[in-house]
Amino acid sequence: MLFGSLEHMLYVTIAFLIGASVHEAAHAWMAHRLGDPTPDRDGRLTLNPFVHIDLLGFILILLAGFGWAKPVMTNPAMFRGNRRLGMLKVAIAGPIANLLLAGLFVAIARSNLIPYFDLHSKVVATVIWINVLLFVFNLLPIFPLDGEKIVRSLVPLRQLGFFYKMETYGPFVLLLLVFTGMIGKVISPLISLVYDLLMFGAL
Repeated sequence: MLFGSLEHMLYVTIAFLIGASVHEAAHAWMAHRLGDPTPDRDGRLTLNPFVHIDLLGFILILLAGFGWAKPVMTNPAMFRGNRRLGMLKVAIAGPIANLLLAGLFVAIARSNLIPYFDLHSKVVATVIWINVLLFVFNLLPIFPLDGEKIVRSLVPLRQLGFFYKMETYGPFVLLLLVFTGMIGKVISPLISLVYDLLMFGAL
């Protein structure tokens, strides 16, 4: 779907730059914390959106309502301790960061500490919505999304061959589902549920 007004597209752009930067920085921070120097070497330990944004993913967030940022490269061989547990922590760090950021915006808006920063603000509401979208969308178990990495880190080792094969087809499947609108039908109710829970204070 194409967002209806330039004003709303501006809000979405701001929200996506914030949400995507926090998401990827969380991946980078977690990998760095586990001992992997790769994100630091690649300059990804930052909230600078220009470091994290992927052009196609950015365009899709405006045109289709779903998008992504440039993935953070990691080397699980450098993780301290259990590597599969490390992969799980790195993968889940991004979506959790988006959920926490959405919750933080709700909390600040409710506090009335900042003038015009309230739940009636279109910018604030859009930032919350986009971060909830990124949280739900990235948990889908389709390569290259975080949900696939989470599932991969939990399944028995003998089943990993299937996931390696799906690395070839996953991006095409994802784009097909986005452009046909199938993903929207699946996750829109989940996005609305999480958003409403945050806004009405149940989370």
